[in-house]
Amino acid sequence: MSRTLTAMTLACASAAVGQILVRYGMQQVGSLERWAPLDLVAYFVRAAANPYVIGGTLMNAIFYLLFLAVLSWSEVTVALPLTALEYAFAAVLGVVILKEAVPALRWLGIALVIGGVVLIGLAESGPRGSGDPTGKEESHAAPATRES
Repeated sequence: MSRTLTAMTLACASAAVGQILVRYGMQQVGSLERWAPLDLVAYFVRAAANPYVIGGTLMNAIFYLLFLAVLSWSEVTVALPLTALEYAFAAVLGVVILKEAVPALRWLGIALVIGGVVLIGLAESGPRGSGDPTGKEESHAAPATRES
């Protein structure tokens, strides 16, 4: 579980940095106002050429590669909820870098999500989490018998 948690922490930090970079880049590009086909193409070309959008996209690619590795080690029911760690990273970075205001109720929601992730991690480190990720470990205990 420690390599899963380490990789997912790095992955989520990478994704959060990526999202902050993309947001910063899109603030430079400006908002999408017109939906005409040529306007859309021009807008997305500007966005794709922005260095912050490019950097953010690369950071998100790092997240995805680490997530692939984690999926090779852990069940999806463990790996996917761990992606919620990104919410905490993104909120902190949003406040520090983008100067966004995060209301107390949003912080509470993030804390509840992180609490859920901790519960999933604790369940994973239990008896079944220490062995075969498929849960098909052989049991050496005597089979239960029913007396009539």
